[in-house]
Amino acid sequence: MALKVMFIIMNFLETVNSVISNESIETWGILSSTKNETISSKLLQSVEKFSSRLNLTTNPLDVKKENLQLRATKIDSRKTKSPFNVTFHNFSTEGYTNLSTNIFIPTDELEKLVNKVVVTIAYPTLIDILPSNANFEGNFSINGLVVTITLSDKKPIKTKMNFSTRNSTLDFNSAQCAFWDFSRNGIWNNDGCTPDLDGENIICNCEHLTSFSILMSTKPVKDSILSSITQIGVAVSLASLTITIIIEAVVWKHVTKSKKSHIRHVAILNIAINLLIAYVWFIMAASVKQDTGACVAATFFIHVFYLAVFFWMFTLGILLVYHLVFLFHDLSKSVLMGISFGIGYLCPIIISAITIGVTYPQNSYIRKDACWLSWRGKYPILAFIIPALSIIASNVIVLVVVIFKLLRPKIGDKPRGHNEEKDTIKPIVRSIAVLTPILGLTWAFGIPTFLEDSHITFHYIFTILNAFQGFFILVFGTCMDKKVREALLKKFSLTGFSSPSRFEHSAFTGRFSSKHGIAVPGRKKLNNSGGFHSYSKDKPLGYSTLS
Repeated sequence: MALKVMFIIMNFLETVNSVISNESIETWGILSSTKNETISSKLLQSVEKFSSRLNLTTNPLDVKKENLQLRATKIDSRKTKSPFNVTFHNFSTEGYTNLSTNIFIPTDELEKLVNKVVVTIAYPTLIDILPSNANFEGNFSINGLVVTITLSDKKPIKTKMNFSTRNSTLDFNSAQCAFWDFSRNGIWNNDGCTPDLDGENIICNCEHLTSFSILMSTKPVKDSILSSITQIGVAVSLASLTITIIIEAVVWKHVTKSKKSHIRHVAILNIAINLLIAYVWFIMAASVKQDTGACVAATFFIHVFYLAVFFWMFTLGILLVYHLVFLFHDLSKSVLMGISFGIGYLCPIIISAITIGVTYPQNSYIRKDACWLSWRGKYPILAFIIPALSIIASNVIVLVVVIFKLLRPKIGDKPRGHNEEKDTIKPIVRSIAVLTPILGLTWAFGIPTFLEDSHITFHYIFTILNAFQGFFILVFGTCMDKKVREALLKKFSLTGFSSPSRFEHSAFTGRFSSKHGIAVPGRKKLNNSGGFHSYSKDKPLGYSTLS
């Protein structure tokens, strides 16, 4: 009979071990995405019920599987002198080798448990299987082993648990000792448990027994500083992008007379508009709850419009290569505009649509702690990183080609002696040369922040560069353009009100300067058109008659 009971126990534990294997985590994610979050809760509850009814024939019982460890001990003496002390560690499951938990029940509590069986189980993979939703406010993540402590007779027993942490970059000050509350359809509850810090470990003192773990805020310790930088930077960028759009509208007729200049300013304007819309969606994403339709929609549109910024940068590079390399192919403005808008908007929409179509059904589209592309599952974040970095690399190559082309012109190349031609090419080169490194640096420092254990320094650099992108667009994309400055000065010139005009100055000096030459009273000077300017002594000084 004893062998039969042991056989049943081992088969049950082997089944649980297989169901919660590391390879099955993605499947659990799919089940959660189909509104079956209670399945993992029911599994945990089944294990608790099984362990609470365990009647030992051998004492103690130790079972070590790849994805769980069990220790059962029968308290059989009223004069127990040593406390209950069990440590779980050395898991062979990939990614969980450094996790450990010590469970301690003091001697005076054990006196209440005579002839009772204490069963303790630790599961590493339940960290990524159980939901992290809790009855306390904030965005939290499970950051330690999930352990179950049960008795064959339910009694309120005080216990102490010492958890090592999985992710040391989370906010230790936000640590919560919580148990899985089956009475609320499965949710983390911290009633009756208090946390204490012990270096990088969390000590939990609880007044009851069930399934426990530790939850920590997914925000870094210095998140308030990062939040302030983000708010200031986004506000500055929103104002800067709005100013950029207004400036482009004011000077549009003056700076878009040539075909090249027209397409360049179309690109700069679309970069500003798309980045502005991306910031608006970013603000909306920060105000919605994760795992909601609004969060998914915000992630999709942020993805689309950020990609659009990069693809419009790509059109600038294509425009530059076209005008410097393909000398004898002169496409019309409408054709170039069609190509630009096709690249600038169709490519981002197609990439974003494919990304959400492939990853959303598998519950790997967005992050658990933010409305942005996930770094897990099918790695949807690569659908942004790969196009962005590819465009940055291509524009760097374009700059190298342009520099060699301008410095070492070959025989037969299109003459570049015209100032207008140079004035048109220079802003395009400047835009790519300045904006590409800025955008490139932004996302180069952003890649490490997608990793859970990334250093806080990367978060600061990424936040500063990303939040002030709009300001960089205004300064380097618009204000550094000579034609834009000249058009603004011409549009809002106040020199006529602040200094004497040439006409007034001549009235005092007795001379008149003009593009036709200098006129002196009482003399005649042949002008460029073949006529004469004459000045009569009978006329007041400063007036002339055309003869």
